[in-house]
Amino acid sequence: MNEKENKMKKNAEFLIKTLKDMDIPGSARFKCRYRKMVNFAKIYGITDPKYIGPEEEGIIACHGYANSFAVNAFYILVPGLKIVQNGEERPMVLNPNKLLHAGNKYNWEGCVDIKNGDVLTSTGKISKVWLVEQSMILFAELLLTVKNQNDELVCKVTSSAAIRSGGY
Repeated sequence: MNEKENKMKKNAEFLIKTLKDMDIPGSARFKCRYRKMVNFAKIYGITDPKYIGPEEEGIIACHGYANSFAVNAFYILVPGLKIVQNGEERPMVLNPNKLLHAGNKYNWEGCVDIKNGDVLTSTGKISKVWLVEQSMILFAELLLTVKNQNDELVCKVTSSAAIRSGGY
């Protein structure tokens, strides 16, 4: 193992230990807009008027719309996460070009519908972190909680992050 690989392995070990169960500071906000909600529904071939009807009829967002705010939250919260290593503050992701959004899983249990004009706030926690040594890709699972302006739960998202070699 060369010096660069050694450093990455040590960083990965540090991140695995440090980030597990860590609350992600801050939040990401997202405003829901009628046109985007309708466009997302149409992309999925949805024709139900409750998702694509006239704005004045108070449509709700289809579940596919969650992709827009979940990915938005991911790319705001993860690159902004700072940690202290060897007495110095550093970003979790050293090179944002190496950060990949690796997928989402949605849980709608106990959630209210998303409506036009809602302002969503996402907060998160890192639940686990692991390294795939063959490729030296570091993975993290993030648990995002998304609430509307009335503090009502609208979605729970499990997001996966992959940080390629040289990014951590």
